Amino acid sequence: MAWCPKCKCEYIAGITVCADCGCELVDELVEETNVQGGMEAFLTEDVSEEMIMAAAQAMVENGDIPEELMNADELEGFAFDEEESAPSYQGVYMNNEERAEENRTSAYTLLAVGGLGLIVIILFFVGVIDINMSVTNKYIVTGVMGVLFILFIIMGIVSLRNSKILKRKAYKENNLTTEIKKWCVENLHEESIDAALELSEEPLELKYFQRIDYMKKAISKQFMNLDEAYLDRLIEEVYPEIFEDGEE
Repeated sequence: MAWCPKCKCEYIAGITVCADCGCELVDELVEETNVQGGMEAFLTEDVSEEMIMAAAQAMVENGDIPEELMNADELEGFAFDEEESAPSYQGVYMNNEERAEENRTSAYTLLAVGGLGLIVIILFFVGVIDINMSVTNKYIVTGVMGVLFILFIIMGIVSLRNSKILKRKAYKENNLTTEIKKWCVENLHEESIDAALELSEEPLELKYFQRIDYMKKAISKQFMNLDEAYLDRLIEEVYPEIFEDGEE
């Protein structure tokens, strides 16, 4: 039996050329298990650079890709690196006192806009503010705008209530902050920290980060379950009180 290497058609003995594509027949077909195995592995997570190169080489020999593309530089893009985890980011901490002030400001703004808006709507409805408009449109406008300004007033009341709650929380938080700062000043000293970290000859930038890390661990050990963003801000505030070069 004879076979066409391109069409994979089988011919009886004596025929030497494929009737469909004109290729010269061969006695047996070349096994393509390696090529198929390489491509199947390429489509799965269990793939290595050696498999990619083997599959590409087989495709070159089969005429599927030009031989000039078969080099390490061209195939570098097929290498897969392990996905790196995204670094965590801690936002700037806003303490309860600042949040209370923000809510209070928002409350006053919403109450002012809502109150003034309702006054304008009432004046418009009773005809003091005269706008050439049909009765139907007048009812629609006053109804919709009235509901909107009432919502503003409700939101303002809620923000004012939240401001009072945050103000009470701020009192406890400020007491904790004062206690932690006092402990830091009494127990954390520049000489002892630098000696423990062996930072005598290190540049100032490197000293800063290593000192910060040391302070974080010491404070977290003394005061449990502190918010990380809160701790970062607190250390930034107390750092100049402990290290003289922090004031430069």
